[in-house]
Amino acid sequence: MKVFEFHFNPRSKEDLILDSFCYEPEKGYEKKLGSLYMVGSLKNALPQNKRLLKRLAEVVKEKHYSSRTGSAERALKASLKEANKFLDKISKSGDVSWLGNLDFFILSIKDSKLNFSKVGNIKPVLIRTGQITDIEEKIQLDDLEPYPLKIFASIVSGKLAENDLLCILTNRLFEFFKQERILKKIAKLSSLDNNQLKGVLNEKKQSLNELNGIFLAIHFIKEKSVEKKQIISQDDLEAFSFKKTFSPVLKVFEKFDNLFPGFETETHGLVVKEENGKKVYYVPCIKE
Repeated sequence: MKVFEFHFNPRSKEDLILDSFCYEPEKGYEKKLGSLYMVGSLKNALPQNKRLLKRLAEVVKEKHYSSRTGSAERALKASLKEANKFLDKISKSGDVSWLGNLDFFILSIKDSKLNFSKVGNIKPVLIRTGQITDIEEKIQLDDLEPYPLKIFASIVSGKLAENDLLCILTNRLFEFFKQERILKKIAKLSSLDNNQLKGVLNEKKQSLNELNGIFLAIHFIKEKSVEKKQIISQDDLEAFSFKKTFSPVLKVFEKFDNLFPGFETETHGLVVKEENGKKVYYVPCIKE
């Protein structure tokens, strides 16, 4: 797999926190649970919640990889329960400022099988053989209950095919990509690499400089890629910067199965550093 992370102006607003997290299994038993990706956004953030996204991601990661079930789906269920406990504890302490302001997407991928869960308006989009599908338009999320009974509620499972591109976008950025047909341009790329993606984004650089958001793209390919960091300087791309018990699993309709064979019932980032007096934006890629 190749993973591309773009953060657009993540620190331009004091009360907006944006972050993404990519974790690769390190130990032998962890490899049975696959990779873990998260994207988060917190609006109207109070000073005491500056690290909420990072703390939530750490809770999910620790529970997910400490699970000895050998199943990525069961591990994700366990981590969602733990995430709900974590958020419930915060609310019982008197801090409910994050309610209605938290958007968080959790995705696990093991081999070609994916499982995801979410809260809020983060959008998952699948690009397959040039066709773009908003996954949420093909499933019902009626199982989800409103705050504060439960946050992360249901899991959607499916299978990826070779060369699929799974895109995770914060809501405002998704609407912009849709309006400007950016996803359509990405779907037409002859090859997918960081330079190609940057080229598409640079066409809308001026408008993107005025937006806040995260774009996480996961390219599913079987061949291994070398672990490396790709660097984007300011000159290249300026300012680029989901009750207390777990609910039943979502049911996915047949019309969704027709578009996505294999779907069934059942959030690092752009790091800003100073180098020689100049801001440098690091876009990490992770190996398969």
